[in-house]
Amino acid sequence: MKRSLFILSTIFYFNTAFASTPLPKDVSDFRTLAEQCEHFASEQDSDLDEQRQKELDANLEATCGKAAAQLKTLREKYKNDEKLMKVINAYDF
Repeated sequence: MKRSLFILSTIFYFNTAFASTPLPKDVSDFRTLAEQCEHFASEQDSDLDEQRQKELDANLEATCGKAAAQLKTLREKYKNDEKLMKVINAYDF
């Protein structure tokens, strides 16, 4: 529950903070992927059936793996842009 609340508040904050300034496509794509990763991670539960767990694992691998790779690249690319670094550093993989 706390994690879900944190995710929602983070999404709300960054959606309102940057509503007037469009993000570069690579940062926007990263944020979408990172949010999907966090969503799938929040669905993890030891009571899930095997099929659903496999689906979640595949989704986590696809989204979190790509997001983690993009995170490193974006941190280097935008290291001198304070506003974009706030968006990028909101996620850690």
